[in-house]
Amino acid sequence: MNSIRFQIQLTPDSIVQYASSIHSPVQRIGGVAVAPSTMPVTFWTMEDAPWLHEETTMIHGTQKFYYHAPLMAGMDLNCELSLLMAEPKNGRQGVLTLYTHSLICYYQDNPIAEAETILIGIGEMK
Repeated sequence: MNSIRFQIQLTPDSIVQYASSIHSPVQRIGGVAVAPSTMPVTFWTMEDAPWLHEETTMIHGTQKFYYHAPLMAGMDLNCELSLLMAEPKNGRQGVLTLYTHSLICYYQDNPIAEAETILIGIGEMK
């Protein structure tokens, strides 16, 4: 399986907690907390992506975010995380695997946020 679907409920507390963890002030629109722009990368860490093996050390490569509207407290999001590509590369200290992911979040059946993230696995794919 190369994709998983899950739901995320954005609460004021989850936004404040994440903003605090990255030392960012909480932005508000009409008094409602707005999620920091990098918060979606934490969404899929709450779910088990079967293609990411616990015994593989992962480091963060790159990430890109695209928004159709701000993510705000009170939103219930339907998300889909997909593995687009797993590509082995030879590094200076051995084999690395680049895992390219796409995350699309929908609010009221419309896409609201998209993210592309590359994680680098140290060692060969298992």
